[in-house]
Amino acid sequence: MNKTIELGELGKTQSGGTPSSKHPEYFNGDIPWIGTTALNGGLLDEKDAIKFITQDAVDHSATKIVPAGSLMVGIRVGVGKAAINTVPMCTSQDIVSVIGIDENVWNKEYVSLAIQTRASELANQAQGATITGITSKTLKSTLIPVCSLEAQNRIVSNCKRVRASIRFFEKQLKRFDELVKSRFSWEVAA
Repeated sequence: MNKTIELGELGKTQSGGTPSSKHPEYFNGDIPWIGTTALNGGLLDEKDAIKFITQDAVDHSATKIVPAGSLMVGIRVGVGKAAINTVPMCTSQDIVSVIGIDENVWNKEYVSLAIQTRASELANQAQGATITGITSKTLKSTLIPVCSLEAQNRIVSNCKRVRASIRFFEKQLKRFDELVKSRFSWEVAA
């Protein structure tokens, strides 16, 4: 039997929030703020921010600063999408962050991959009338396979190699498609 652990046991969870647009003083600050569209399966920094908010927004709204190195997971729009932030930032209420994952035991990219592989399973548990999603409780109970840190590192490394190969072949296919189209256009014009 394979050993698993619930995601919620890996660290503290924190929900996000969206500052009210009725307060223009909350925006055009220097704190990156993201929604689920930014969750790219990899690493996030200030370039991925949808908006930049002020400290006043953090102090007077539901949004909170997520420390760098946290795992962010979509629970509403984009259920199961995940990423790791490399800079402190805030998130919308559609994201729950797992803070303080012990790097001596867990490769955060491995945990992110484990969540992403369960995205469709999580999406199937989504409920709601207008906007569907899963609860923070459901996310926290998601099972993560337990293996050694060395095995986690190997899995992450292998996945990165596969993704690099996929990107390479996608570029090659695009070039081939462009070549075929240009050749066809030339043949038709002749």
